[in-house]
Order: sequence, then structure tokens, then C-alpha cells
Amino acid sequence: MALTNNCRTIRLYDLLKIDGGEDFFSAVSNSFESKNADVENFLWNKAVAATRLNAAATYLVVSYDDKNFDILGYFSLATKMLTLKKSALASKERRAISRFGYFDESSQSYNLPAILIAQFGRNFNEKSKSIKGAALMDIAIKQVENILNLTSGKAVFLECEQHKKLIDFYVENGFQSLNNTIISRNNKKLTQLFMIL
Repeated sequence: MALTNNCRTIRLYDLLKIDGGEDFFSAVSNSFESKNADVENFLWNKAVAATRLNAAATYLVVSYDDKNFDILGYFSLATKMLTLKKSALASKERRAISRFGYFDESSQSYNLPAILIAQFGRNFNEKSKSIKGAALMDIAIKQVENILNLTSGKAVFLECEQHKKLIDFYVENGFQSLNNTIISRNNKKLTQLFMIL
């Protein structure tokens, strides 16, 4: 649990270990509202299973006192391989990436272990104190840095829907767009963005 500017970051795994933790989480997560149905659905219906399967680690950014427990936002992290086309990188980036990834001649791509920000969203419920998106991203990146410092690697990436406002938000927060299109499991067009830490 980490304290940041009057809010705390709680790993869902730790909450689920407490007696009654899953019931408590189910009750408090119902007040979380997002403009993105996938972000909402993951927290409500998939975060617990993903945590138990160790498929993704979900972190809740919360504010609470004796009377209220408010999920301001959350993010989920997973370890994945990131593939970066050589042609999409500047020579300085290629040199940096070659130190912790490997180059595949056949695909002309660098493959590197990375942290995927699999879910990211703040609470839009009118009753929530909420948190600014940039502040939530700062907390997520600090958590990624902590994980990478304990293991290895230097890269973080995410996949988002192809909405200019959304992509601009991530670019403003230090990510670089790969200008590619991938298709999600539910047939949505997504763009990948990455950051070298």
C-alpha cells in the first residue's frame, strides 16, 4: 500500500487476502463509473479472476476514512512481450532497446519484455472525488518502475482505442505512438503506445 497525495494505492491481491475482502471489493467497486464500458466491466467482473489466475495485477487508487471508501481510479498491469519494428524507431531508441531486447532479423523487429498497462481508468461517478488522469498515470508509471527495478526491463506499453483525444492524452504523458493498428478480441481497432523508462 503506498500513500500519494491523500490517496492510497492498494493491490487488489492484498485486499482479497483479507477475510471478507472479495465481498467488500464487490460492494465498493459497484460505485465505479467509466466512460469506457470495457474499463468498467473489467473492474466489476474480471479483476478478481485475473488476480486469482495471476494474469494481471490490479491496483486500486483509493481515498477512504471511517465512513467512505472511494475508488478514485485503477490500473492493471501484466508482463508481455513488446514487438517494435526497426523502421518505427530512431537510431538512439534502437541503441537503447538493443541493450535489453533482442533483434529478430526475419521480422526486422526488436522483441523485449515489457509491462503492459492492460486497464487504466478513473472514476467518473459524481459522488467520487476522482483523480486527474495525469495523476493516475503518474501513480501507474511509478508502480511500473518499482516492478522493473525488482526484475528487469525498461519498457511499458498500452493499447488504446483509436480516438485522437485518448491518444493525445497518452502522448502528453510520455508515451510514443507506434502508429499501428491491432484488432482486439472483441474486434475493436487499437493503437499501441510505448515508453522507455
